[in-house]
Amino acid sequence: MPGNLRKRLERLEQQLAEIKRRESPAKCNCRDFTIAAAAEFFKAEMNQTCPVHGFRRLGKIQVYEVTIGPKEDVTEQSQGVPELVQEYERRLANHRQRILDEDDSEDL
Repeated sequence: MPGNLRKRLERLEQQLAEIKRRESPAKCNCRDFTIAAAAEFFKAEMNQTCPVHGFRRLGKIQVYEVTIGPKEDVTEQSQGVPELVQEYERRLANHRQRILDEDDSEDL
C-alpha cells in the first residue's frame, strides 16, 4: 500500500510540474506552416524544441522545387529535404504515440 501511495504522489508531483511549465511565461515557437527549401535550414528548424510543448510542431510542410534554366523545364528539389521531412514526420508520430502511451498508463 505505501508503494502505491508513493507512486500516486510522484505522479501528482509530475502533473503539477507540467502545469507550472505550461503556464510559464515561455512562448510557444510551434508553427502552422513551414517552408522547406534548403536541407540545412529545415534541419535546424526540425531540431529546435518548443519551450512550452517540448516537441516543436512545424504544421503543414511545403517542400519547394527550384526551377533551373531559361525555359523553366528543369526542376529539382533541394537535396536531402524530402528525407528530412520524412524523418520529422517519424519523430512527430513517435511523439504522438508516446503521449498516447503515457495517457493509457495513467488510466491503469
